[in-house]
Amino acid sequence: MELTHIFEPITINGLTIKNRMVVSAMASCYCSEDGMPTEKFMAYHERKARGGFGAIITEDFCVCPEAGAFKRLGGLWNDEQMKAYRAFTQRIHDAGAKIIVQLYHAGRQTSSRVTGVQCVAPSAIKDPTVEETPHALTVDEIHALEQRFVDAAVRAKAAGFDGVEIHGAHGYLINQFASPYSNKRSDE
Repeated sequence: MELTHIFEPITINGLTIKNRMVVSAMASCYCSEDGMPTEKFMAYHERKARGGFGAIITEDFCVCPEAGAFKRLGGLWNDEQMKAYRAFTQRIHDAGAKIIVQLYHAGRQTSSRVTGVQCVAPSAIKDPTVEETPHALTVDEIHALEQRFVDAAVRAKAAGFDGVEIHGAHGYLINQFASPYSNKRSDE
């Protein structure tokens, strides 16, 4: 791609973005502790949109209250959050950009000091950076977490987000299932 194309619109799966400049996800921790957007969070992203970016990918949004590796992350685990994010997505759209939410679960890369509950993982193997041994998820718990991702994606669409990015990197829960270092399961 020539650099001159960076300012041209691009259409991806029916979504037209005004240019090819995209802000990748960067954790700000500007939301409230219950996953709701604050004015600081909304203004932070709105400035990027007004600065000319075609699309913005939010930082990691929790799919359930105990999913975050940090406090003050966004969340889409309940309908009240979905309603609050409608105003946020409208502000981004009014500023001329598309907004994509990044959904995630930290898995064993969090601790009860952050979430108030024991962390979870495919297997009961500690993350090298966390002192807490995770609870090995049961098959039913895995299916329930899959549904949490689905429910959060549905809420994202209803809240006006233009797309969903599933965070499967950095050693977070999805990555933990893909890694033989953190997943010693032999079941389905």
